[in-house]
Amino acid sequence: ERKPFAFNGKFTQLRYVNPWPTPIQTPHPPVWIPGGGSVETFEWCVKNNFLYAYLSYWGYENGRPVMEAFWETVDKMGAEVNPYRAGFLQFVGVAENDAEAEKLYAEPAEYFYGRCLHVDPRFALPPGYTTEATQRAGIEGMMTKAANLANPATKAALKATNMKDIVDGGYVLIGSPDEVVEQIRHVATSLNVGHLMLLLQYGNMSKDTTKYNTRMFAEKVMPQVKDLFGEW
Repeated sequence: ERKPFAFNGKFTQLRYVNPWPTPIQTPHPPVWIPGGGSVETFEWCVKNNFLYAYLSYWGYENGRPVMEAFWETVDKMGAEVNPYRAGFLQFVGVAENDAEAEKLYAEPAEYFYGRCLHVDPRFALPPGYTTEATQRAGIEGMMTKAANLANPATKAALKATNMKDIVDGGYVLIGSPDEVVEQIRHVATSLNVGHLMLLLQYGNMSKDTTKYNTRMFAEKVMPQVKDLFGEW
């Protein structure tokens, strides 16, 4: 397709270039689309067989409405409800026991949720940021949640500074290896998510604590969840 283009008072012709050329590799490599809760993004991912990755800092309980809306879209469009169509972000802290987990991960979690998510509420939902379809679906995006945490007048802001509320809300999964395994299996199966993107470093966590958390997860948690969704 050629379209006229004015340059220095003269009209010339520019060739339109398709931004999505035929891929060299067929089928195309896995494509992951990060999202914050948009109905149109759901549909686009399903139509193109892309993975929808929900990047939420507020845990699986808060993420459930978004993931349920995504799977409803998948089913409505007649696609296979394959858990590997979806990814979900989750904070995790592994230690030998609950007491150690509390000692190691309370400060980094409270630092992150209490100090690292400052978004002015006026920028959370500017006109046109959220489509009508997404609003009608009742989906609340990450920007709105961040703004609620930044506003000291909201209950969310108060909970963000308290480790007990952070854990109870599912923002961070912490505990012994077996406890974290149980929680991860619950998150994966309840959200039907085959790709869990785990944040093992957050807030002001030190290098040594990060290395410890990562090693504990790799050695004592990961082997116990490898069987999840094996049928797929």
